[in-house]
Amino acid sequence: MTNKEVNPKIIFPNAVTMLALAFGVSSINMSLWGNWKMAVIFIILAGLFDFLDGKVARLLGVSSKFGAELDSLSDFVSFGVAPGLLMYQWSMNAQYRLMAMNNIAYKPMAVGIAWCFILFLAMCCATRLARFNTMLDEKQPDYWKHFFMGVPAPAGGALAMLPLILWLATNQTYSFLRSPLFAGTFVVFSGVMMASKIPTFCLKHIHIDRDYAWILLVFLLLLIAGLMTYTWIVMSVLGVFYLLSIPASICLFLKLKKKVLSK
Repeated sequence: MTNKEVNPKIIFPNAVTMLALAFGVSSINMSLWGNWKMAVIFIILAGLFDFLDGKVARLLGVSSKFGAELDSLSDFVSFGVAPGLLMYQWSMNAQYRLMAMNNIAYKPMAVGIAWCFILFLAMCCATRLARFNTMLDEKQPDYWKHFFMGVPAPAGGALAMLPLILWLATNQTYSFLRSPLFAGTFVVFSGVMMASKIPTFCLKHIHIDRDYAWILLVFLLLLIAGLMTYTWIVMSVLGVFYLLSIPASICLFLKLKKKVLSK
C-alpha cells in the first residue's frame, strides 16, 4: 500500500467517533426543546460510542493521529458543551426565566453567573483534552498505570449532569436539585476535576482471571437489566459511586507512589 492509498479499515473507528459526535449534537437539540431525558440519554450514548471507537481502532490496527484529534473534537462537543448547555437550560427553567425578565435582581444569575459556570466547564474540558493530546507520547511513571490524570471527559460530563439525573430518579420531587446554584456547583466541580491532575481510577490495565470472568459477565448483565428497568435510579447510583471513588483513588495513588519512590 503506497502513501497515497488509505486503509479502508480506518473508516470504521472514525465512523464510530462521528456517531458519538452526532449524539452529542443531538443532546444539544434536545436541551433546547426541553426534552431532559433524551438529552441525558444522548450524552450517555455519546460516551458509549466514545469508548468503542478506540476499541475498534485497536482491534483493526488502524489507530491514527487523525482519529485521536477527531475523538478530542467529538469529546469537547459531547462532554464539554452539551452537558453544560443541558444543565443551564434545565436549571434556568421557564419560571426562573420569567422571574429574571420581570425582576432585574434575578438577571445577573440568569444571564451572568449561571452562564459563566457553563463557559467554565467548556474551557476546562478543552484544557483536559489539549493536555491529554500533548501527553500521548510521554512516558508516565509506573504508579500512574492504573489512574487517569483528572476525571476523563465522559465521566466529567456525567458528573455535571448528576443533579438532573437525581431529579429524574426521584420523580422530580426535590426542587433544590434544580436550583441554579446547586446545579452550577456540580458543573464547576466537574470542570475542576477534568482540568486537574488529581488521580482517578482507570480500569484499562486490569486483567481478570478466566476463572472469575463469569462474575464480571453476571455483573454486566445485571447492570444492563437494571438500566433497562430502573434507568435513572441505576444511573444515580453509578454517579454517586463514582463520586465517592475519587477520594479512594487519591489515597491508593499516594500509597503506590510512596511505595515506588521508597525503593
